[in-house]
Amino acid sequence: MEQLAKVLPKYKENIIVAVVFRKHFEWYVAPKNLWKMDYNKLYSIWKALYSRSGRSYEDFELNIGNFDDFCEKRWGIEVLDENTASHFLGHLFKCRYSADELRLLRTMARDDKKIDYQPSLYIDFDNNIMYSAFPKPENFESFVPKGWQGRYGDFSAMIPADKRF
Repeated sequence: MEQLAKVLPKYKENIIVAVVFRKHFEWYVAPKNLWKMDYNKLYSIWKALYSRSGRSYEDFELNIGNFDDFCEKRWGIEVLDENTASHFLGHLFKCRYSADELRLLRTMARDDKKIDYQPSLYIDFDNNIMYSAFPKPENFESFVPKGWQGRYGDFSAMIPADKRF
């Protein structure tokens, strides 16, 4: 299984995500677009925006790719949900961080880089809920799968005490 290489948090690029899966909590740091849960919705919005800008569908496919190519950027996973989480997280195995690692990195970061260490998302695959604290206008909560709840707001109270950093 191809695994994504471990990356450092970088504001609005490589985001920190709290994940609950099979009653197990983990922190992950990975590129933000991997976390748009329903690629069908994301692709449709990009396609509509392209069309409204007056560009052709051919230009869209040239720049974005067809839907299958688009999904291949996330290992063929169209919808990230409780059914595909195991496959997805397997690709992100090297991207896991402990609270201690994140705490140490944040402590060592320059003051102007501390914002890199603000958690952006909380995804609970066991209860089909996603919270986003990612700055607007990016709306991760708009890309949750059918049957999920997507909310914008503070999720810090949901982080177990021993996992906080």
